[in-house]
Amino acid sequence: MLSSTTKEAANDTFSDAKATANSAKRDLRDTAKETGNDLAQYAEKAGREVRHFIDSTSDQFTNASDRVTSEIRSNPIRSSAIALGVGVLIGALLRR
Repeated sequence: MLSSTTKEAANDTFSDAKATANSAKRDLRDTAKETGNDLAQYAEKAGREVRHFIDSTSDQFTNASDRVTSEIRSNPIRSSAIALGVGVLIGALLRR
């Protein structure tokens, strides 16, 4: 049989281990929550940057399209000749 001092020491050790485990559990939960918040912030920032990139690219494409349309309308014969030449060139390259 164990003495009362040994039982008391074992109970104290068990209580300390339990308190340490609970503290570690809280710390782990807090760290996981902070990490989740950090990831959410990074994802939100990345989303904003991607949206900005898409909007910027869309604006550039629209501007380029408007310029091409304007050029075609102001010089239809030259534009048609260029299109014909490009078509012939692509056809020749694809034939090989």
